[in-house]
Amino acid sequence: MTSFDRIDKELVEEVLNDLSKELKLSKKGVKYDNNSFKKLLAKAVGPQKSEEILTSVEEGTLFPMPFFPLKDASEEELLRILVGEHPQTIALVLSYVDSQRAAKVLVQFPAELQADIIMRIATMEPPPVKLLYQVNEVVLSKVKSDDRRQKTPAKKKYKLASEIIGGMEGPADKNVVDMISHKNPELADEIKKLLFTFEDVIYVQDDAFRKVLTEVDNGVIALALKTASEEIAKKFFSNLSKRVGDAVREEQELLGPRLLSEVEAAQQQIVEAIKRLEAKGESVVKKKGAKGSVEKFV
Repeated sequence: MTSFDRIDKELVEEVLNDLSKELKLSKKGVKYDNNSFKKLLAKAVGPQKSEEILTSVEEGTLFPMPFFPLKDASEEELLRILVGEHPQTIALVLSYVDSQRAAKVLVQFPAELQADIIMRIATMEPPPVKLLYQVNEVVLSKVKSDDRRQKTPAKKKYKLASEIIGGMEGPADKNVVDMISHKNPELADEIKKLLFTFEDVIYVQDDAFRKVLTEVDNGVIALALKTASEEIAKKFFSNLSKRVGDAVREEQELLGPRLLSEVEAAQQQIVEAIKRLEAKGESVVKKKGAKGSVEKFV
């Protein structure tokens, strides 16, 4: 129990003994209603302590999850709470928040700090319970920690980090990955395996890619290809009919200088179209593994 410093061994034994006697006396099996439980608890620990325990259960403070009040907090509220906190504190709190809201909060911080926070999320070990209590108190003041937190596997942390990055709007996701690549290339590679960016269109299966391209305007395709590599351009034109391909080339010739942000927005439209198709359950993206085997993106 997180609300008590220590529970005497004798008290535990007394409660178990009383429960055992009750079960032995019952010929119809175990059937306890609220009143039966309250009577048994009061008999075991006394009326006052029993009332304290029941109140804690009703208020949700007996076995609270860390940062539980943040579950329904808005992005603005989360940002106000986290501004000025240490990056490790921010990383810890965001790891308890759903990835979509975490992404919207993270993008409000400076780019270098964004990368730092993502690196911490992807690499941090579960903090000692005492430290988790302290951070919890600093951030929420009234919320206490759950000392039964389990160690998060590395793959789950990488997935969480990649989901947060994937939920970031505009070029922010690419900027974060680039910064992580400079600081920790191995970590960046692990995160990239779980991400899908415009450069990954070369791994989209051709039949699926043709479906995607039918949903995207020719002008968007032309703009998206403005900064694309030769390999990516080849992927597009090999999956377009000659008529549509010629139309896209004409659009490219008419584009003229465009803002990089416009190009990235066009590329993102294509990425979103791919994600929508995959969300329907279709097999869309495959990528070469280390030994040449084909692995599906997750």
